[in-house]
Amino acid sequence: MLLFRVRWVSVLDYKVLTEVADYVRYDREFKLNVYRLNPVKVAKVGLDKAIKILEKQNIYVPENVIEKIRVIKEKNADVYLDFEGDDLAFYSWSRDFIDYLKSKKLIVWDKRLGLWKAKPSGLNSILSEAGKFKFKVVLGFKLKYNLSFKPVLKVKLRDYQEEAFRKWVANGMRGIIALPVAAGKTLIGLKAIEFLKVKTVILVPTLDLITQWVSILKDKLGVPEEKIGVFGGGKREVNEVTVMTYDSAYINLDKYKTYFGLIIADEAHHSVGPSYRKAFWQITAPFRMGLTATPFRSDGLHKYYPEIIGEIVFSLNHKVLQEKGYLANYVERKIYVKLPPEDYRKYRELMEKYLSYCRKKIPEVKDPRLRFKRVLELAAKDSEAREALRAKNEARKIALSAERKLEIVEKLLEENPDEKIIIFSRYTDIIREISRKLLIPRILHDTPKDERREILEMFKQGKVRIIATAMALDEGVDVPDASMAIVISGTGSHREYVQRLGRILRPKKDVAKLYEIITKGTIEPSLAWRRRRYQIFFEEE
Repeated sequence: MLLFRVRWVSVLDYKVLTEVADYVRYDREFKLNVYRLNPVKVAKVGLDKAIKILEKQNIYVPENVIEKIRVIKEKNADVYLDFEGDDLAFYSWSRDFIDYLKSKKLIVWDKRLGLWKAKPSGLNSILSEAGKFKFKVVLGFKLKYNLSFKPVLKVKLRDYQEEAFRKWVANGMRGIIALPVAAGKTLIGLKAIEFLKVKTVILVPTLDLITQWVSILKDKLGVPEEKIGVFGGGKREVNEVTVMTYDSAYINLDKYKTYFGLIIADEAHHSVGPSYRKAFWQITAPFRMGLTATPFRSDGLHKYYPEIIGEIVFSLNHKVLQEKGYLANYVERKIYVKLPPEDYRKYRELMEKYLSYCRKKIPEVKDPRLRFKRVLELAAKDSEAREALRAKNEARKIALSAERKLEIVEKLLEENPDEKIIIFSRYTDIIREISRKLLIPRILHDTPKDERREILEMFKQGKVRIIATAMALDEGVDVPDASMAIVISGTGSHREYVQRLGRILRPKKDVAKLYEIITKGTIEPSLAWRRRRYQIFFEEE
């Protein structure tokens, strides 16, 4: 909207000017007062009168601005919103309403531009608040969220899925739904698309999930293939239902500010990352759903859910679903091994090198996680810190990849000849060794996409009974059901534990089994304990 400067004005002229414009600031360099034309004020005063006021100060109003004011006048609007760069520019004649929205943190004053601004994601909230004031709103852009086709969900939701969906609807069609792995979260997202019938963007962390969503959109919701867009992995298609990676959304979603009415965040714990959450601010989509098995993050960033998607509206423990027969019952067994004396001596030396550095440089930090974080920060400038980190990493590899574990794996495989088994490890070396020695198909990060798909398909069909993986099937991959998991090593992440457990929880007659092989006298027992419990640490304010 029009920004203009005038020289010194009398008190009376200032009062008259502020009937049609908002005072911005005094420009000391040019010794001029800066004002911004407020189209809502102009419409209330009357265009002819406003033009006379401005002509007195030698201000010319362009025809395109006059046209906008005429629309505002015709609709007797109290609020006008339009895009100014990446954000929304907000105009109103009511100072009370401005102060109210400011108190709700829906608008902020931009000193440089001299206007009230709002994030695109706040549009729906502003419209709702305007309704409470019985204010009429005019938008300088069009919202055309509706789909051109009618999606129909071809499966019936389970009782808990229906309840989760109802809770989401009751919360204004915003919020996080937390359900265990294999509990059918995706179907609730499909139900939302069927219910709302609006253009939808589905955000996912991996390319595998793009493939899975495209398949289920066609098979379970009847979305025509020509209406599905894929954005990520080299493709840049936007359509009425678009599946997009979080990385692509962060860079590109701002180009489609008013296109989507619904945003679904799959594996929603990713959405609140410092970069990714910005994508959610950039679009006006009024309806938002997050789906995850692990809503809480150890860094406390889940506190941003209400701001970008909505609060947690429904969650269910896997034990409840086991009682109803929706998930398998399971047993967990820990098998402890010892390091050979030489390996144990090397482990202690390496850990002592790391701990000695910590005692010398940061003696006040006792918590292992905070201590590691501080050493990482110091490593940017301190070569001794980098050496300490290398020592810790080598010690960790010794602890988590003990040779004795291979013997245990072989024994477990022999004792369970009828089970479908997934072997998990933190490190690739031991998985390569298992694959080579026992002739077991492996899936690693460098496994070609076609080969990975073929291995999983053979596992699904029962042509392959055992597969091994290192951090490649923990999240975002549709893994065929297994009846047994062997965890050779892992991190202290609760999310990792939940994802691995979920691989064996699909309903089955027999009890599923989770084996963990843990090296005594190392950091590994602590990691195994930590990943079984929620540990939530909040960011330092």
